Amino acid sequence: MRIIRLLVGGYALVEAHRASDILIGMMGAVLVGMALLNAGCGSQGCGIPASRNNHTTTEEVEYEEIHSK
Repeated sequence: MRIIRLLVGGYALVEAHRASDILIGMMGAVLVGMALLNAGCGSQGCGIPASRNNHTTTEEVEYEEIHSK
């Protein structure tokens, strides 16, 4: 996915330079920056994988009975 972003961003930067288009140049710079910094959402989604903690301990809960009058 990073390589695709890099290629599309590089192509956008080249075309923006050829056409003197600022907006396309900014979008290309964002795509190249995302590819180089490994930022943004990938094919697995945007979330960070949750750490799995299998060492769960249960605490004993004490209850108090309440009697109605």
